Amino acid sequence: MKSLSLFICSWLLFAACKKNSIETERVQTFTISSSINNGTYEIKVVLPKNYSSQKKYATLYVLDPEWDLDFVASECDKQAVVQQKEGVLLIGIGWGHDRVHDYAPVPLRGGKGGADAFARFIEEELVSKIEKDYPVAVDRAHRGIIGHSAGGLFAAHCFVNHNELFGHYMALSPSLWVGDQVVLINEKEQRSENTAGSGSFFLAVGELEQEVMQPPIALFQKTLGDYYPHYKHQFYIARGLDHMGSKNSTIPKALTFYFQQL
Repeated sequence: MKSLSLFICSWLLFAACKKNSIETERVQTFTISSSINNGTYEIKVVLPKNYSSQKKYATLYVLDPEWDLDFVASECDKQAVVQQKEGVLLIGIGWGHDRVHDYAPVPLRGGKGGADAFARFIEEELVSKIEKDYPVAVDRAHRGIIGHSAGGLFAAHCFVNHNELFGHYMALSPSLWVGDQVVLINEKEQRSENTAGSGSFFLAVGELEQEVMQPPIALFQKTLGDYYPHYKHQFYIARGLDHMGSKNSTIPKALTFYFQQL
């Protein structure tokens, strides 16, 4: 009964992330088919409040938008007001394949490990369309990504293997255990190329997450501090919360930190 109660509480907290709604006039939707990985993706672009085509906006790419886009948009609106900054243009990348296939860098649970191809789709096809169709800054320093769980794994993978794509990373409860911690292995191999870069990295985990989650996240945080002096980074532990329940806490914390870097 105790485990069932914990599951119900976690689900209620998770579902609360979906309650926020975005004004329909701020949302633009299109579909894009990739010639790189053969996926077809529904893209939701959320315009910032007081949107003007005469401005150049930072862009934030949101993974798992089916679950998190409304909540992320609401928190971005709040941070723009609190920190007295321009809003950002959000790009929610819907599921073109099974999410594990696109987010994992190695085969996992029936997925084929399509993270590299998915990153190429974002860089070569999606980003170019967004930067052509919307008034956004086109440099890496104004481009960010946020993801949770497998989405957090993909964000960390991009930091390591596709560092030229984003300047700001928010990896919430990333599944860094995947592939015998392959992201950490790749980080060592790519370190000499990546340490000269700059940007920001927000890393978070729930205090009550499964034991397999904790050690690689802690090691990744130590790696950021030891080897990436040009990155501003923050590590946050959501006290008393588990993997799913922590999102209500970690998403606002991540976006507070992100807006401080803009």
